[in-house]
Amino acid sequence: MEVFGSEAQRRMSTMGEHLMQLLGDDPRFCSHGRGIQIANEYSGALDDAVAMARILGITAIESIPREEVALARERIESEGLKTDTIACYLGGLNCVEAARQVVATQALPEDLSIRVIDRSSPPEWLEAFAEVALSHGVLPPIGPVMRGLSRPGFAMVVVDKSGAPVATAGSVLCHPSSSRLHSRAQWGQLSTKPERMGEGIAKVLGAIALIHSHEKLGATGFKTGIAPGNIPSARLCERLGLEDSGSDIVAIIDPLVYSEDRLTK
Repeated sequence: MEVFGSEAQRRMSTMGEHLMQLLGDDPRFCSHGRGIQIANEYSGALDDAVAMARILGITAIESIPREEVALARERIESEGLKTDTIACYLGGLNCVEAARQVVATQALPEDLSIRVIDRSSPPEWLEAFAEVALSHGVLPPIGPVMRGLSRPGFAMVVVDKSGAPVATAGSVLCHPSSSRLHSRAQWGQLSTKPERMGEGIAKVLGAIALIHSHEKLGATGFKTGIAPGNIPSARLCERLGLEDSGSDIVAIIDPLVYSEDRLTK
């Protein structure tokens, strides 16, 4: 199994993928290829999230209304765990229309081309994706997710004429088919090499990935997380039709099991 990041991140990603195989289509759990997250769709979700953090070292409970976040964090931290929050941005089919408008008027620089990672892609393509993502502190999904093997998903890596990786994007239907959220894709993983920033690459590539998610995966909704203060990412998402949902994704870390400060940037 192709996994990336630090030793702690690799362990967590690998164990999370094996656990997802055991959990099957249980709608309480979802995964975008970086551990397991808890859907805040049922009573007892917070207790399950704490239990998952004890097992994997890190997890997240999704979409807690912002006015309830402080109380949830207080309860979690009272058990000796650490927390972090990320704003949950959501969008629907309006995102596809916005993305189509972007690609109709803008293109990637002429020296760049997109490689879409699938089951037959060489390992070097995934390594190229990881090179760009990790340079920004973004943890790549595991190989079976980037390849669309363990659940519907894909990854994209943009390369220049020399074959050097420049930018990344990806998307996955992280909720099982039994979930009402199954058709909502976890979209994003947008990273660009510093020397190529300012060329509009992330916006165009993000738009292409949104369209691909809809046309190839059947996604009718889109979700991404934005860290506090990341104004450029928020503006990019808003240009593509995603909006702040008014809810936060609350990450939960057991420092006795997981040595990193967070899952990903």
